[in-house]
Amino acid sequence: MGLRFLLVLVLFCSCSVYKTENKEDVLFEIKRGESFSSVVKRLVEEKIISHPRVFKFQAKLSGSSKNLKFGIYLIKKNESYSSIINKFYSGKSYSINVTIPEGYNIFDIADLLESKNLVKKEDFLKTLRDKDLLDYAGLNKGQSLEGYLFPDSYSIPLNYSPKQIAKMMITRFKEVVNDEILNVIKSKNITLNKVLTMASIIQKEARFEHEMPIISGVYYNRIEKRYKLQADPTLIYALILDGKYDGNIRKSHFDYHSKYNTYRYYGLPPGPICNSGKMAILAAIYPAKVDYLYFVAKPDGTHYFSKTLEEHNKAVHLYQIIPAIERRKQRLNSK
Repeated sequence: MGLRFLLVLVLFCSCSVYKTENKEDVLFEIKRGESFSSVVKRLVEEKIISHPRVFKFQAKLSGSSKNLKFGIYLIKKNESYSSIINKFYSGKSYSINVTIPEGYNIFDIADLLESKNLVKKEDFLKTLRDKDLLDYAGLNKGQSLEGYLFPDSYSIPLNYSPKQIAKMMITRFKEVVNDEILNVIKSKNITLNKVLTMASIIQKEARFEHEMPIISGVYYNRIEKRYKLQADPTLIYALILDGKYDGNIRKSHFDYHSKYNTYRYYGLPPGPICNSGKMAILAAIYPAKVDYLYFVAKPDGTHYFSKTLEEHNKAVHLYQIIPAIERRKQRLNSK
């Protein structure tokens, strides 16, 4: 009995000595429902391990041979057998770090995820209409998850489905837009959809966070006075939805027939035009108390705010028309 125990102990300790034989780091996939024997066979065939008996023994001792988790795992060169087995047992698949910038819409997010080889764009966009995801976000059938995919940094396992990835982002949204914030929104007698819609416009207009509450105040003032918002980002989004945006807004677009076009229709568009960060959401809830009704972007990315149309037109001439003329002169002179 003592000799047998000693033999087992020696074999167990030797497992940490046995290393993988792959010449470089490799990704190895365990398929859903795949048997342990099949996994070991493929590890040998792919020249990752050359001592299957030792590998099986270690897995049996740890109990891992019956608890393999499917997924994609990073196996490093010269990695110990015990380390690999622990990975397979833990289910910690290899992940890709992805940062979703504030202001990305669902199409931008789909493009980014596809560029990371995590999803196909069409599959991700189709998933966003999934009833379970809409229910999870508190939305009804036919509504959009635009605005509910919170922009943040994510570590996404390679084996995650589009639905799992979207749910990660919705979960993060619910963590940020928590009960405390929801109660404030309710107390102001406005809906979450309107807050997120306003926040998305603010997010697209503001390059600097300190201006967000002011821009919010301007838009709420315009709504109160029954002025059209005339926000370029809403028109751009309307064109994007119909696949008609080529990077430029033309004069003919201002009368474009879409409820998202705030040059044509009064009030907020039907829903968010992008996914906003927390500061833009808070700005939509707590607008600055200002008398401004207009603003125009300056060359440095900040805005000049005006109370009257006359003042606004002067600002447009100063900060946009004159710089545009100067840029054109420089281009002509450089030829």
